[in-house]
Amino acid sequence: MKKLLLLCLAATGGIVLPGCETTGDPNSGGIFWSESKAKQRIYARQQHLNDVESDTSRVNRRNRRLENRLDR
Repeated sequence: MKKLLLLCLAATGGIVLPGCETTGDPNSGGIFWSESKAKQRIYARQQHLNDVESDTSRVNRRNRRLENRLDR
């Protein structure tokens, strides 16, 4: 009986676990968290931050130029 139960559990685990997707977000990943996906997620977020900071700098430079024109 124990062998049958263990066999059923092993079979179920072999079917269910491969279908579980890993995540790079440790808050939602639980036991299926992936370090490589987390690094990809951090890289993508850093790239987005760099883009936003670049856009902010561009807008600030434009605003300074326009303010200088108004001061003349």
